[in-house]
Order: sequence, then structure tokens, then C-alpha cells
Amino acid sequence: MGVEVEKPQVCGTCGAGDAPLKCPCKAVFYCDDKCQRASWKNHRPKCTYDLERKLAKDLGRLGGDDPAHTMLLYQLAELYEGQSRFGYAEEKYVEIIRILGPTGEDSAELFARVSLSLGNMYKTQGKLDDALRMFKQVLRMYRRIYGDEHFEVAVTLNAIGTVFYELDKMDEAMAKFKEAYEIFIRLVGDGHENVGTVLGTMANVLTKQGKGAEAMAMSEKVLGIRRRTQGSDSDEVANSLVNLGAS
Repeated sequence: MGVEVEKPQVCGTCGAGDAPLKCPCKAVFYCDDKCQRASWKNHRPKCTYDLERKLAKDLGRLGGDDPAHTMLLYQLAELYEGQSRFGYAEEKYVEIIRILGPTGEDSAELFARVSLSLGNMYKTQGKLDDALRMFKQVLRMYRRIYGDEHFEVAVTLNAIGTVFYELDKMDEAMAKFKEAYEIFIRLVGDGHENVGTVLGTMANVLTKQGKGAEAMAMSEKVLGIRRRTQGSDSDEVANSLVNLGAS
């Protein structure tokens, strides 16, 4: 199931240290039963132990292909991922993808969304080949649902480009970034923050390729977009200034 991150033994109710009582979900500690009961209403929607029991109950009552069962699986997957329990999260994501399949018209958007979540998790873990496989699956699905000219298609092309970039495949990365950029331009114009994001990644590729002057010009465009969309004091503008210095 993968390595689980050790949680600090701080009471989830009162904040006291060295809390001895661990919830069965392993995500939170308590001083005693009183503290646990006091927080149960708030913790219950996030308690993977309780949700796993509900999942097993619903499986017998509703069946494995019921939409409510599928959404509970998705909720659990996201909770496990948020707790860095990636093995458990992957198990849930893969189960949802198996249930939905790639062909169901009614579930196509959810299939794509879950595949994207799994791809992003793989990327976070550094499993780049797995991430690329999932992102390509998402791209095929979004093109089937929406056609080639759609915002989600552009976002996914950019995601594929970032994986190629991390794999040090600069030509492939630039090709995907350009595809994403052209779709964004046609859909939202040249001043949108997503355009700035893609231009920023393209500038990084140019820098890697030793094309400093082109990277500088592109980074200046990114800076202008981010100043207009996010304000001069934003973190993104600060990052753009750093990138300009590196170009």
C-alpha cells in the first residue's frame, strides 16, 4: 500500500501534545474518549475508517456499479491522497476507472476527472511514465467528449507537456505547450492567466534549450499577463521576476 506518513500525536480536539488515542483511520489523535466524541461530528466526513465501513455496507446494498458507491470511492481516494497514503488512494482511483470504463457516455466526464486525479498523484510521486499514460488517456476522453477546441483539452495538453519537461524531453514538451497555447488563445484571448502559465513553461523549455533571448522575451510576456490578472504584489509576479533573472 506504500509508506504512510507518521502523524504528530497532537489531540485533534484540544491541541494537547502526546495524545495517546488514535482514531482507527490513523489520521488524528485524541487525549481520550471525551475529546474524540467532541470532534466526531466534524471528523466523521473525513474519517476513512468510517467511510470504508460505509463503502462495504453500500456495496452489499447498492452494488458495485451504483453511482453513489462510485462517488464514495472517489471521496475516499481524495482523502487518502490528501493524507499522503498514496497506495490506498491509487487502489480507489483504479477501482473507479475499472467500474466506469472508458466507453460509458453518461460517466465519461467522471472517468476523465478520476484519471486526471490519478495522473496528478503519479506526477506528485515522481512516477512520470504512469502520469503520462493517465494524462494521455484523459486527453483522448476530453477530445471525445468536447472535441479539440475546449479548455479542458488545453489544460490536459499542458499537463502532458509538464511531464515531458520533467522527463527532459524538451521537443515533445514544447510541442504540447504550443498546442495548449494556441487553444487557449482562441478560447480566452492572450491576456488570460492560463496563457501566462503556458508561456511560462515554454520559457523554461527555451532556457533549457539555451535560447536565452527567446526565453527572456517570453518571460516578459508572462510578467505582463500576471501583473494584469493577479496584481503586482502577487507571488506569481514574484516568480516571474525570478524567472526573468534566470533567463
